[in-house]
Amino acid sequence: MSGAPSIELLFPEIANLHGDNANISYLAQSLPGAELIRTGLGDRPAFLDREVGLVYLGPLTERGQLTAIDRLRPHRDRIAAAIDAGQRFLFTHNALEVLGTRIRNDEMGYDVAGVGVFELEATLRMFERYNGKVIGAVPELPASQPIVGYKSQFSMVTADEALPGFLVADRGIGRNTRTAVEGVRRENFVGTSLIGPLLVTNPHYTRALVAAIAPDAEPVLAHETLAVAAYEARLADFRDERRWHPAERLAR
Repeated sequence: MSGAPSIELLFPEIANLHGDNANISYLAQSLPGAELIRTGLGDRPAFLDREVGLVYLGPLTERGQLTAIDRLRPHRDRIAAAIDAGQRFLFTHNALEVLGTRIRNDEMGYDVAGVGVFELEATLRMFERYNGKVIGAVPELPASQPIVGYKSQFSMVTADEALPGFLVADRGIGRNTRTAVEGVRRENFVGTSLIGPLLVTNPHYTRALVAAIAPDAEPVLAHETLAVAAYEARLADFRDERRWHPAERLAR
């Protein structure tokens, strides 16, 4: 990609839960010359017509998921083609579920088709929120710099184990309580249910992402010294056996 890097934030008026918009705020601070595109519900996504450095969609309410599906479904084939062509995406928390085949929510009385880019289903149980930690290595980083993140969700995702995950959890659960495979990755698409926000809590991963978005410049993170110090303290906490609750283990 030539010229100034660009970051597209999809549907910021509804995708704004859990503080995850800080993912984009931090990325923008680390790429001060980047073009920030805020694509509202009534706008045509920019990545449909041109290459964008990163397309981001953050956590949504349950109704927000349905609205996002409605806006993205007409572009299903173009989204799939963009992923296959290497367009970079990051979908966090329940945004990934929007691109699956089905979302079922018995308590709120709906069972709807997703955009259908990925063969995965989400089942929501509004009275069974799961909270927990996750730690796991990713191919972008050495094993000594694993991803650390948090889950706080009503939904569990099911998908074929052959569908590659964002990571395989060393501790904590993956897409659901019976698998360590967490999230989805295909080409340069990453979808993960982790919150944190992910890019703030994982500066080494963010550095790798910045380098990928702007390959012609040396990556420099905003507040890097503080961010790395916080990561190291959090990593030590995650590696402390006493910090893990039995509910944060996979079901046997």
